Amino acid sequence: MAAQFGVRLIGIVYLALGIIGFLPIDALNPIREQGIGATYLLGLVAINPLHNVIHLTVGLSGLWMAKSAKAAQTWGKVFGAVLLTLFAAGMVQAFLEGFPFDQSFLGALPLNSPGHVLHLVSGGIALYLGLAHSPGPSNQR
Repeated sequence: MAAQFGVRLIGIVYLALGIIGFLPIDALNPIREQGIGATYLLGLVAINPLHNVIHLTVGLSGLWMAKSAKAAQTWGKVFGAVLLTLFAAGMVQAFLEGFPFDQSFLGALPLNSPGHVLHLVSGGIALYLGLAHSPGPSNQR
């Protein structure tokens, strides 16, 4: 049950970020000319349309998989590992580039420090939810 709640919550957050990222409102998603010239979700996370689609996919899949405990745990393992791998790869690239203000990951996805933190935290929580065992019927009080 905790995995379902947590995965649902992560799904809602990513779905909201994906939707907000598509809103053409400069106050929500300003464009910064320095660096790679990316749009910044809520003024923080470097994004582009592909990045928004990925956020929507993560969010919708989390909401879909939160329908059962087993599916939520599977989602947590898969997306937790993916998000943590993205964090690690982004940090390696940032290190190799001298920690720029923002970066273009694989030439397709803008990333920056707030995005790395988002991936680290949400990936860690998702993986925890995927690996944590819920109490079985004999362990419940």
